[in-house]
Amino acid sequence: MAKFGMESIEGKVINLNKPGVQGFKTDCVNIVEKVISDKEINFKACKNALMGMWGNPQGVAITEISLKKMLFSFKDRRKGLQILQNSPWNMRGNLINFILWTERESVFEVDHDIMEFWIQVHGLSLDYMHKEAALQIGNMLGVLAEAKDRRVEGVLRRYFLRIRMEINITKQLPTGFWLAREFLPHMWVHFKYERLPDCYCFNCGIIGHEKKSCTNPIAIASWDSTKPRYSAGLGVYQGRYNTSMAVGSSRQEGWKAKEVKEEARGWQSGERESDRKQDTEESMIRAK
Repeated sequence: MAKFGMESIEGKVINLNKPGVQGFKTDCVNIVEKVISDKEINFKACKNALMGMWGNPQGVAITEISLKKMLFSFKDRRKGLQILQNSPWNMRGNLINFILWTERESVFEVDHDIMEFWIQVHGLSLDYMHKEAALQIGNMLGVLAEAKDRRVEGVLRRYFLRIRMEINITKQLPTGFWLAREFLPHMWVHFKYERLPDCYCFNCGIIGHEKKSCTNPIAIASWDSTKPRYSAGLGVYQGRYNTSMAVGSSRQEGWKAKEVKEEARGWQSGERESDRKQDTEESMIRAK
C-alpha cells in the first residue's frame, strides 16, 4: 500500500485532471482588483467604498488576496461586466485597476501593469477626424481595444477622437504629439484620459506615487521646453457617446474576455458628459 505524506508531493511536477473536456467554466465573473498607490489602503474601507459606488449589489463575494489586491466574484454576470467596462475606478483619488481573471493563470499572475483607458485626442484638424487616424494614433500609443465613431447619422458629435487603449502604467503617461501639416507649422495634439484622477506623479508622469517621493528626473513638456510636462488636469470626466466601432482585440481578450467586453458594451449604462474645459495653451501651440 502506497504511503502518502508531505514528502510525497514536495517539489514534484503534477498534472491535475480538468473537470471535463471543456475545462473550467463558470457563469460568474471573477475580477482581480489592485489599488495603484504607494499609500496604505484599508481593506474594509476600500471594499465598502467600491460597493457603495456600485449601489451595493447582491451576490458579490470579496476576498483579500494581498496588500492592495482583492478578488471580486460577481454572481450577477451583468453587474460584473458593467463594472469592468466602466473602469477605471478610483477611491479617494487612488486609481484602481480591475483585470479579468482568466482560465489559465493563477490569481497571483494577474498583471496589473497594463490598464485600459478611454483617451481623448484633442487638437486634430477636421481632415484627420476619421477612423484611420484613430487607428494610427492608437497603434503608436499601445494596444488599441476600441475606437468610438465620431459621427452619428452623418452628424459630427464631438471635436476630438476617442479611443480605448491598453497603457503600461509603469511608464510615463503620453501627453501628446506634434502633427505634421503640409505648408503649415506643426500642430500640438494632446491627450486627455477619461476617469483619471490626479494620482500620477507631477514630476515624472507615472501613476502610483507622488512627486514628493519621486526619484526620477523631472519630465519637460514637449510643447514648451521651459515648462514641466505634467500637472493637474490630465484626466477628464467620461464622455457620453454610444456609437462605437470595434477595431481590434486587447490583451485581456483571451479565454472568455472578448465575449465579456462585447456583452458589456451591448447594454452599457449611459455615461456622463465630457468636461469640455481643455488646456487652450497646449491646443494653440505651434512649432516655430
